[in-house]
Amino acid sequence: MDYCVLDVETASSDCGSICQIGIVRVVDGAIVEEHVTLVDPCCTFSPFNIRVHGIRAQDVAGAPTFQALYADLCERLTGRLVVQQGGFDKTALARAAEACGCAEIDARWINNVSVARRAWPGLPGYGLAKLAARLGFSFRHHDALEDARVTQAIFARAVAETGIPPHDWPARLAAPVQRKAPARKPTPAQQAKAAAAAE
Repeated sequence: MDYCVLDVETASSDCGSICQIGIVRVVDGAIVEEHVTLVDPCCTFSPFNIRVHGIRAQDVAGAPTFQALYADLCERLTGRLVVQQGGFDKTALARAAEACGCAEIDARWINNVSVARRAWPGLPGYGLAKLAARLGFSFRHHDALEDARVTQAIFARAVAETGIPPHDWPARLAAPVQRKAPARKPTPAQQAKAAAAAE
């Protein structure tokens, strides 16, 4: 079974302002390709975003625009299972495509946060850094390829520990979580009846 893991970094609060894309492709449980590219978002970089990922306007000078990368991204992602950490990356790709007059890329998306919640319920947090630390993965956060790599590692661990194959996760996540109903305290009459039966 093959799937891709995708992560993006953005230049500003506009989630369509993609300035870096990282993709990891997995086939039969093995990483077969890693791809990373800077992207010229054709907008001003926010100081806040620069502090987060360290990418500046001069770093993307001469890099391709999202529109120039669109055909390649379609080839890599269309029809595939694509894992993302949270929902931001899918939204960012859709917003960037819309901004350049292109259609949203048609992929089957999995939110790895939802996968982690099913695999390890009750954790104090499901952010990428917290999950990576809990599972013993080290990485350089807010680099698109590094984030994609560790997201893939977390997803692979969830697959291994739950026994649920990658392509079965969309249906599992769409189904409601089955929770046991809380035990109801017996009424006084039921307690008296049980006590009488025990004599």
